[in-house]
Amino acid sequence: MKNINNIKYTLSLALLFLTFSCNDVLVNEDPNGVVIDQLPPEVIFPGAQTVPSETFLSTMNGLGNTMVATWSGNAQQVQAPYFEEFQYQLTTDFYDNIWDNLMARTGNLTQIITNDYDGNYDYFKGASKIYRAFYFQYLVDLYGDIPFTDIHQRGDLLFPEYDNQVDVYVNLITDINEAITQIQSTDVETAIGMGSNDVMMGGNMNKWVKFGNTLKLRILLRMSDAAQTNPDLQTILNTEFAALNNAEFLGTGEDVTINPGYSDEVDRMNPFVETFGYAAGQFGNTANETFSNLRAGPTTYLVEFLNGTTNGVSDSRLQRLYAPRSGQSAIQGNTQGGGDQPSRIGPGLLSSPQQDGYIMTASESLFLQSEAVFKGLLSSGDARSLFQSAIASSFNRLGAPIGTYIMDSNNTSGIGWDGTADKLEAIITQKWIDLGGTNGIETWIEFTRTGYPSNMPLPDITNRPNRPIRLLYPTSEYTGNSANVSSYNQNVDSAFNSPIFWDVN
Repeated sequence: MKNINNIKYTLSLALLFLTFSCNDVLVNEDPNGVVIDQLPPEVIFPGAQTVPSETFLSTMNGLGNTMVATWSGNAQQVQAPYFEEFQYQLTTDFYDNIWDNLMARTGNLTQIITNDYDGNYDYFKGASKIYRAFYFQYLVDLYGDIPFTDIHQRGDLLFPEYDNQVDVYVNLITDINEAITQIQSTDVETAIGMGSNDVMMGGNMNKWVKFGNTLKLRILLRMSDAAQTNPDLQTILNTEFAALNNAEFLGTGEDVTINPGYSDEVDRMNPFVETFGYAAGQFGNTANETFSNLRAGPTTYLVEFLNGTTNGVSDSRLQRLYAPRSGQSAIQGNTQGGGDQPSRIGPGLLSSPQQDGYIMTASESLFLQSEAVFKGLLSSGDARSLFQSAIASSFNRLGAPIGTYIMDSNNTSGIGWDGTADKLEAIITQKWIDLGGTNGIETWIEFTRTGYPSNMPLPDITNRPNRPIRLLYPTSEYTGNSANVSSYNQNVDSAFNSPIFWDVN
């Protein structure tokens, strides 16, 4: 895509070590400056980790929470909150910065992967492959076919061709396998450690391997239904799951987070806090909330789901996810597009301007493992125990007292293991509760894949009978890579009736 491959990079060493804002890392090239090809991975990697996470933690998170019944809008404070989202006005401009940012901002990872350096940088290269795969899975999950083989060649290839989405998924599995082998098989005596240059894991390579295995598990589960009618995919699935039976995944207390040194300053706060919380220097001052926080709040559906109205089971995570606004005696919701005033985002999601950003949670990993064991794809572990450990991990991360919740909910349909006929419904519904606000885009994708939670209401103001199932290719592609994108002949309806390959239900 022309607009991506024309990007050139100049990276000041001082700015790169800060790595707080995309403006610190990706700027126009100065012919007298230092070009990225001449910089070592120690300098590139912190920014390569940080800049794509800004889009993930804020834009993608917010979009996902509005595409399922998690967030509503504060109609009393802001005119027509989330109007486009709740009317499902999906166009080529709708959240187009997700494509533009992820495609461009993973370029530094590709640079580390492909460049030849003096010295043994296997740890940096392996971690970059895993982290890049994390974002490219989302690009496939949201758009389908994407450029992958030809990405990030800058001026050498201005118009990259699109790869088949199934092929990209398979290539991501290959990349993760190669990354894990690279990390585990390198010469430890000569390998250059990442240490503090790794703003996610602090150079903990065992955790990078666990992250890679967990990400591969998610990719395999996503494609597992499609594999039932595709012998080639089924062969890959069987081979990879056999290998994963002896693998380590992220476990309790092993959240994957990022923190390059967030501070209470403009453009240097945690991106979620800066987008959905408070202005710099005003954290907790409700008179100085950001525009997005003024309009974001829980849906009535979610509040009633968690306070016991719907199923008779009170869930203390509600008081950590949301908090009453001034004049409210209890947490309340609003329908999507309705006229009521929902409560605000709570302390379990907004703790400080310096809080860590969550890339993948331990609870998500445990839910994935539970699903794989339940489906017979993994033979190690107990699905019920993994499911309940995931719930406990969710409560712990949000700082909510779990009390007797697991026992109280166990026989309740939809949220408890023994009380739910289709265990997948309980797994995905609990994941929806857990990741709402933390990783909203994952909850939308998982709903599209599974249909759970199954009874979520549509927005009041949409004329569509169903939720969208994907995003449209952005305007930037039609202006910069039109020869390759135009053949897809997308229109507005494509967002509702052109499924991603794994969406077979």
